[in-house]
Amino acid sequence: MSQQYPQQQPAQGPPPGWQPPPPSKKKHRFRNFVVFPFLGLIVLIIVIVAASSGGGGNGPGTATDDKSSSVPADRGQPRPVAVGKEFTIGKHRLDNGWKLEYQQYLGSKVTGTVTNVSKSTSTAIFHIKFLKGNAVVGNMQCVSNDLEPAQQEAVECQNTVSGDTNLLKKGAYDKVTAEATF
Repeated sequence: MSQQYPQQQPAQGPPPGWQPPPPSKKKHRFRNFVVFPFLGLIVLIIVIVAASSGGGGNGPGTATDDKSSSVPADRGQPRPVAVGKEFTIGKHRLDNGWKLEYQQYLGSKVTGTVTNVSKSTSTAIFHIKFLKGNAVVGNMQCVSNDLEPAQQEAVECQNTVSGDTNLLKKGAYDKVTAEATF
């Protein structure tokens, strides 16, 4: 006959000396996902307002400038311009002689030279709209490299309106405006 060993019962409860883990710290999900980004947004708005309000009121492109007395002080407001005639927006001037051109497969574009008329290095970013009534038929986005004070650079502005028609055709547009792009 075989000898049987007594079967041991599994131990009930934790081993001696065992301590339960401390309760986890409360995660501040509301603070991390709502309060901090909101405060960051407030700080960003303050920085943007402070940066855009500096500069006084007698610099190039303001309403008191002799060369551009018809140019509004707010460079983001659309203003009427004439093809080929110089105009100033903020710190930059699109010089006399700029042209509207058309290339097959590429469509209409604006070419010319842009000059930094400020006393600091800056990049020109603006667009020229061609309108037929209230409809935008051409929207030329213009961007330069960093320009030193009084530096001039050739610029080529591409049309961002899809379904571009040849803007050189008579009657393709009846109004041209320009405004700064922020």
